[in-house]
Amino acid sequence: MPYRIEKLVQGGDGLSTTDEGKRLFIPETLEGELVEARIVQQKAGYALGEVTSIIEASDVRIHPPCPYWGICGGCDFQYAHSEAQGHIKQQIVLDNLVRLGSLDLDTVEVEPVVTGPAFGYRNRVRFHVDLGAKQVGFLGKKSNTLVPIQSCMVLSDALNALLADPQPLFAAARKLMFANRKGKSGFLEVPVFASDSKLSFFDEEVVATVGRRQFVVTSEVFFQSNPYLLPSLGEYVAAHALGDVVMDLYSGVGTFSAFLEQEGRHLIAVERQKQCLDLARKNVKDCEYYTQAVEAWAKGRSVHVDTVVVDPPRTGLDETLPSLIASWKPNRVIYVSCNSVTLGRDLQRFASEGYTVRKVKVFDLYPQTFHHEVVAILDHGGFEV
Repeated sequence: MPYRIEKLVQGGDGLSTTDEGKRLFIPETLEGELVEARIVQQKAGYALGEVTSIIEASDVRIHPPCPYWGICGGCDFQYAHSEAQGHIKQQIVLDNLVRLGSLDLDTVEVEPVVTGPAFGYRNRVRFHVDLGAKQVGFLGKKSNTLVPIQSCMVLSDALNALLADPQPLFAAARKLMFANRKGKSGFLEVPVFASDSKLSFFDEEVVATVGRRQFVVTSEVFFQSNPYLLPSLGEYVAAHALGDVVMDLYSGVGTFSAFLEQEGRHLIAVERQKQCLDLARKNVKDCEYYTQAVEAWAKGRSVHVDTVVVDPPRTGLDETLPSLIASWKPNRVIYVSCNSVTLGRDLQRFASEGYTVRKVKVFDLYPQTFHHEVVAILDHGGFEV
């Protein structure tokens, strides 16, 4: 049966409507397309579909260039032209923020999407290794089977070299095997980070240059995997931070703190992972550090702060945190998010505390996938720069 795709939603599925008026989600489609699809699963309030043919294709549809497309589960957006992907993701983000965060687009400055290289950008990865079969790759699409990969289009040259000659990966995997550290998939999972001049396996420290700054990192801690766009993201956050006291919550290895650092400014960083803060102390020396879960640290604490930067995991902020942050009366909150669904929810909570969204900017840090980073600038009440 033919269905017209109304828009794309979180995760990249196309939204259509069945004859019965039920919402129908169809993967691997684009806005405006007319597709032939079959319904594969019925739910109480919606249905899931599967494309059988495309009747009218979008102008931005292309044939996925990767030979592993449809087999490997790594990339899910290669069927759209790279130049269109950032705009499409921005539309998904704004739709989530309007629906879930009550964002009024007439009063918010939506800034242009920041994009970069579409391929060869990723410098951090977790390889899956099968030592018995002497195979390296990634998990299959919607499965826990291993897809052997000879070359990955989104990885940097240094990481692709490990696929061409996987002996270092086999050696690293053997260490995991002796430590009995198989991943949830059942395979040995080897994290690798490609720095300026060498590779980090596990907790080996390396130096990564980001714009004019250098960071000590390892493959075992979180660090953004797109070195081309990370400087723009850091500079954007720093450019919108105001005042002499700035707080960096979920600070990780000090990525944003390094950009926020300036003479005369008091920085406060809170991060629950001690391993991250040990590295942060090497990356940003003039900072007041706390090793604790953010919501636990914030509870009952009275501080003076001008700007609060939050960069939480995909689950967003603990439900108590917006009111705790508001109790410190910062003029500005800068919210960096990798999930615009939880961002929308949290914007509602900040709105109830008197904070208004001034700007929204999307950074397409993960081309060929539906993942994104978005920054929302919030000001309190009538505060204006």
